[in-house]
Amino acid sequence: MISDQKNKYFNHSRMLKLGIDFPFLIAPMVGLSHLAFRELIHFYTPKNINVLRFTEMLSTRRIPNEKLDSTNELRTGRNESYYIPQILGNEEKFIKPSIEKLSLKNPWGFDINMGCPVSHTLKHNWGVRLMGDKKYASDIVKIVKNSTDKPVSVKLRGGVSDEENFDYLLDFTTELQNAGADFITIHARTRAQKHSGSANWDLVAKVRNNLNIPVVANGDIQTAEDALYLLNSLKIDGAMIARAAVARPWIIWQIAEMLGNENPPDAFIGQLSPKTPTEEGKEYINACLLLLKIFQEYFDDEEYILEKFRFFVATGARWFQFGHHFWRLSMRSKSVEELARQIHEFSQNSENPMSYRIKML
Repeated sequence: MISDQKNKYFNHSRMLKLGIDFPFLIAPMVGLSHLAFRELIHFYTPKNINVLRFTEMLSTRRIPNEKLDSTNELRTGRNESYYIPQILGNEEKFIKPSIEKLSLKNPWGFDINMGCPVSHTLKHNWGVRLMGDKKYASDIVKIVKNSTDKPVSVKLRGGVSDEENFDYLLDFTTELQNAGADFITIHARTRAQKHSGSANWDLVAKVRNNLNIPVVANGDIQTAEDALYLLNSLKIDGAMIARAAVARPWIIWQIAEMLGNENPPDAFIGQLSPKTPTEEGKEYINACLLLLKIFQEYFDDEEYILEKFRFFVATGARWFQFGHHFWRLSMRSKSVEELARQIHEFSQNSENPMSYRIKML
């Protein structure tokens, strides 16, 4: 972990009470936060830092009947630690056995999804629909807390409809706090915004100043500077990075360097993190090749690997000037071997700089 000297930059963070002295988290993302992506993030993480990495959302109606070692969404890396399953659910008869099964993999904690706006989650009164009833939502927190002795967090939205309502949001999060939530993460966009537009980080700071438990900000964190701004300037307790970590899986390394950490990831001894557009563009190609190797190490199904890799590229390559061409390349490849060869050839033929920021869509 980072030394006490480095912790001076965010020693206000109440995450320290949970044993988290590096409060920068990698978000749960549907179709992206699988085992291979979490291992990719770990590869680029300095060896003296532990980073909480969330799974994609997992249905508690399905988990009790699934196998931990063969269901792709439930699989974990060898000796994987500091990961958090994110669960969807609202019924004790499904939540308890799901947590019991997932606990066999020794997760750091559990996260409850109260922010997903996708229609198939809403029909079960899951996701952001839970934000419509604070008593109902707090009861779910109590069910999860009674099912585990590990930390329990909740990820929710900055607004349950198309407009923000601070008074309601504060009442809602206070109920979660009173129910025993150990920390909450606020995706600082409304339900109507989904993943587009600017995130209202000031709203998260305002909630944080009115609660006693840690409050983490999520949404539109594109750079290491963004993440540090949330803690240093707004005094929020943590920053949860989502799609930018798909484009910059080394973003934790960048943050650590900015905090004065001199320990690189194991594979980069004596090196500094990518900084310039050209350096980041080059490293992105390396990361794509590494991701394919990780996929092949853990998965045998080529269709699954190609599907998830293409989604990874569709999400992250938007930060790159060559993004559309690179995505088309991934779509044309018919096998993992062909895809790896095409990526290698692509990297030899051109310089591929990265954009600092993009407009979130």
